[in-house]
Amino acid sequence: MFATGRCLCGAISFSVAEPPIRTAQCHCEDCRRLTGTGHIVQAFFKTEGVTVSGQPAVFENIADSGSKRRRSFCPSCGSTLFSERNTAPGVIGIAIGAFDNSDWFSPGMVFYTNQRPQWDPEVPGVQAHEKM
Repeated sequence: MFATGRCLCGAISFSVAEPPIRTAQCHCEDCRRLTGTGHIVQAFFKTEGVTVSGQPAVFENIADSGSKRRRSFCPSCGSTLFSERNTAPGVIGIAIGAFDNSDWFSPGMVFYTNQRPQWDPEVPGVQAHEKM
């Protein structure tokens, strides 16, 4: 077992069998609105290695790339949990704040730096992209 986590109220929990295949931070408008802050921070895993207990609610939207994004959250407490894109089958993003221990995390990439609020600091030494 690599890591475990849950939503704020504990109605939804998850476990991850292996380390992430990539990690990222995103400053796009959708991610900022989703989190209520300057960016979202996620790790991406092979879906087959993630086990979820509980039934998250799902919100779907279309990204500026045209891909369909499914964002899952706890219907009881509202915690942001998972994201999936139709253009990346077999991969699930998990919000870092939902992990029981996230000391292993460091962002591998930063996206939408052109939308990063001035008050949200840059991550030095990390590959940065103005868009996706």
